[in-house]
Amino acid sequence: MPSIASCNFDTCPVAASPYGYPPSSAAEAIFLIIHVGSLIACLLYSFFIADTNRWLEFSIPISIACFFEGIGYGVRLGSSFDPWNVAFYATSTAFIIVAPVFVSAAIYFTVPEAIKILGVEHSLIDITRYPLLIWIDVVGFVLQLVGIIIAFSDLSADTGLGSHAKIGSPIIAAGIAVQAISLILFLFLFSVILFRATVANNQFGYTTFHPVHGFVPIAHRFMFFLAMLLISTLCLIARALYQTIILGDGLDSWAAKNQALFAGLDSLLVGEAVVGLVVAHPVGFLRNGLEKRRGSGNTSIVAGEQRVVSDYYMGGRQLDTGNLQYGTRDRPQRPNRRIGDDLTPLSSTTTFI
Repeated sequence: MPSIASCNFDTCPVAASPYGYPPSSAAEAIFLIIHVGSLIACLLYSFFIADTNRWLEFSIPISIACFFEGIGYGVRLGSSFDPWNVAFYATSTAFIIVAPVFVSAAIYFTVPEAIKILGVEHSLIDITRYPLLIWIDVVGFVLQLVGIIIAFSDLSADTGLGSHAKIGSPIIAAGIAVQAISLILFLFLFSVILFRATVANNQFGYTTFHPVHGFVPIAHRFMFFLAMLLISTLCLIARALYQTIILGDGLDSWAAKNQALFAGLDSLLVGEAVVGLVVAHPVGFLRNGLEKRRGSGNTSIVAGEQRVVSDYYMGGRQLDTGNLQYGTRDRPQRPNRRIGDDLTPLSSTTTFI
């Protein structure tokens, strides 16, 4: 068999290529468009649509992930015409493997603000500790980089993957497994918050009470944001489990060279996670977390609720300083008020956070 560097579709079987298959040009083009489009949309949200809070702590990690994924799928698109090019294979594989870690970082940076709207008393840990999950991802990211360097260190243009791939692949798998652990831990903590907030809402008609707004319902836009946050997390966990399994078997295993598995359990899941988060960008959805009352026509209602909230806080500490300590008082009763035109979805979390 000739060197794969001189192979083409007429002289060599495509199974001899590093991919083990010819990447689908249609599929690679679709995912390239998805990530480039998400990158553009994310930047538009932060630099053209945002008024005060640009949410750069969300947009920057998502943009990096989209950029890396775009490089990966752009190179795979080129590989559809030359699947034997080992440089293309190594580049696309490396960028696609590490990109999702930035998506999870964006989630960890964003969720504390969402918890403030739901009520910090529902969280098992102090909300300032959620971004610390990123350090677990950093460990996973470093392991992935080390594994990639080792796996491709003896890559040959003539023979493809070398013997070091069997050493580097398990290290990459270990790094992705660490990332999966951080995501699963976050999912558990966030699920507890959603469960407790739902119970409180069903029992009292609100999830928490805020020093400025008092008792307020959750806006539909914010609920959509929470749904996308949850779905994206589940997609990233499923993708991490898939990559951990196949890389544990090796880059040259049957599962790693199955294009259908890759498209369904990596490309599609990461694409769904990115698109869901960009569509529900905090610039447009998190700031409308509460349904704010109009200033006119219900001054006495707001004042009455504020007196209840102020009285309640005599036995506890403010919401934005950490987990609420209830003191000796029971949860205050929601003041009676007429349900109807008193509510309108025109609020911003920046007015009370």
